[in-house]
Amino acid sequence: MRVAILADIHANLPALEAVERDFSAEGIQTIWSLGDTVGYGAEPFACLQMLADLDAILITGNHEQAACNLAEANGFNSSAAQAIRWTRDTLTSDIRKDLCELPVNLSPQPGVFLFHGLPGNATGYLRTDETAQMVFDYLTDRDPRIRIAFFGHTHRPMIFTHLPGRPVRMFEPGEELVLAPGRRYLLNPGSVGQPRNGNPNAQYIIFDTEQGLISFKKVPYNIAAAQERILQAGLSPSLAARLSQGI
Repeated sequence: MRVAILADIHANLPALEAVERDFSAEGIQTIWSLGDTVGYGAEPFACLQMLADLDAILITGNHEQAACNLAEANGFNSSAAQAIRWTRDTLTSDIRKDLCELPVNLSPQPGVFLFHGLPGNATGYLRTDETAQMVFDYLTDRDPRIRIAFFGHTHRPMIFTHLPGRPVRMFEPGEELVLAPGRRYLLNPGSVGQPRNGNPNAQYIIFDTEQGLISFKKVPYNIAAAQERILQAGLSPSLAARLSQGI
């Protein structure tokens, strides 16, 4: 099976459409989305509807949680807080109810685990070897069969790997990663809708479960269209400007 793994779409429909064209051209029909479909961008409903049409598996992110309960946005900067208030007002009560029922964690198949920030905590950040070791330990206690977990929230492609009895290693991904026998992995696909690694292209992962192959994808999209829609919605110009910079 080949799976498209998306994270942090952030209501950026042109980016999501470009990614969908990319993985559909390869015949991929299974999609796992790691949270923060909404927030920042101007088309939350269209992005949610597109994922529903694709029969994607979704988990919650901190922006979904904030759209359900604005108190969760207390740590947001002013632009993000304005955008999540706008998002909450834009979405219908039925859609907000669906967002509030999304799981924090999910195991879509044996040996694989999905979370947004940290397991059980969509607002937490996984950015260091020390935190990665804690996550590996948690996953071992939860289910020793879990070999690979995918997460989002940092908006940066990342790889953490671990062998029993050895320290955790973190490294920047290239285009492909072959999963090594005996190793465990924590993988971040980067952000579809708001990358922060200096590359403005929409970013996601293709996971070939049979070959044990991870492909890190970067897809150009119509950034100007996404920026214009943010401005037309009356959201902060800074949210539009950062898209062309990948920050």
